[in-house]
Amino acid sequence: MKNRFVNWSKLFLRLGLLGTIALLLVACSSPEPAPAEVVALPTVASAVDVPTLLPTVVPTWTPATTLTDEQSGLVLGATPTLGAATSTPLPIPTNTGTPTNTPTPTETPVPTQTSEWDWEFDTENLRPWVTYAYDEPIPVLAFPRPPEDNGWGMHWMPTVSQERWAVDRFVAEMERMHIKWVVFLNESGDLQSNEYLVDKLVQANIMPVMRIYRDSVLLYDGDVGRLVAHYRPRGVFYYQLYNEPNVNIENNQGFANPNHYARNWAIEARKVINNGGLPGIGALSPGGEYNHLEFTERMLRAIIFNGDEDLLNRTWISLHNYHGVRAKDDIGGFLMFREYNRITRSTIGRSLPIIGTEGGSYSDDPNLVIDLARYQYGFMAEAKESDPYYFATTWWLIANKAGGGFDNTWEWQALFQPGYTHPVVTEYFYKNSY
Repeated sequence: MKNRFVNWSKLFLRLGLLGTIALLLVACSSPEPAPAEVVALPTVASAVDVPTLLPTVVPTWTPATTLTDEQSGLVLGATPTLGAATSTPLPIPTNTGTPTNTPTPTETPVPTQTSEWDWEFDTENLRPWVTYAYDEPIPVLAFPRPPEDNGWGMHWMPTVSQERWAVDRFVAEMERMHIKWVVFLNESGDLQSNEYLVDKLVQANIMPVMRIYRDSVLLYDGDVGRLVAHYRPRGVFYYQLYNEPNVNIENNQGFANPNHYARNWAIEARKVINNGGLPGIGALSPGGEYNHLEFTERMLRAIIFNGDEDLLNRTWISLHNYHGVRAKDDIGGFLMFREYNRITRSTIGRSLPIIGTEGGSYSDDPNLVIDLARYQYGFMAEAKESDPYYFATTWWLIANKAGGGFDNTWEWQALFQPGYTHPVVTEYFYKNSY
């Protein structure tokens, strides 16, 4: 029985093996199925072109601005590569709107001929200067001038008073030299010391110009209004306030300040005007620590900003246009008045009278000095047409020790010295009047 069971088991085992083999044979003989779609792995080359995801950035508002190709990192005719770096950074976003084009400003030309000047040089409608209202600009040509004016000026001595003998001698010299304008110094509280000088100048048909002396830009110690009220009836119309305020040593705070000068000048100028005088803006030094042209412009703008613009209706400019021995056409010398006129016209819209109160040329060669004096003083006949706002040119200095002065600092510049008279006096001034 046992053997019979084993035999049947072997039989079934063999039949199973045969069935399996038959199934395999059937499978191998059936048609080949369609292959499944397979995604290829990226190659090294294609993997480089896959961009790296950037972190999320919070968007900000950027104005609509058209970028140039250079700004955007693109070059015309080339295909940009994804992720490629550019050498030009994009502009930083701002809240400023799209800019608009601003036209290039053009300079207003400064006229050089009488026909080009504005109303202030209209001679047909002029009237006496004292008839113009306080808020009415006085035309330049209406300002007072001496009889038979030739524009020739001379600075008096570097002292605030002189003996009568000195006044007599040098006023006579002024007449012989054909001088029509004289600048002199006077203390702010002194009403008597220069009465004799002023009377002699006026009698000689010479225009006196008073520089009210002060060695700083502080308010004057004396009563300027009272001083003007005293000398105005005697024939002094022009009053220079302060001197060279763009020089540090002239300023009590230790440095030049156009705003400080504008405030104090306006206070004193109002006193001059209220008593019938014409205030002068203190002459700037071309060699001062504060550039004299910048100082002038900023000072004028400060006067306007402070609400004192009406004072300029009766104001003139005092000028120090020393020429030295430079070229005759150098704008930084004698012709400096043109720079000041350019500034006043661009700042307040019109010219102001300019009176030279110091100037001249100095050299060891007297012939060179004569030639330069002939150029500067001879120009004044032409100035009435070419530069009618420039009233007078003034040489520093008529005399020092010869007129009773005591400071040796100025002696070498004096035309008259003890026992010596400069040849420019005898060879030019005596012999010419234009």
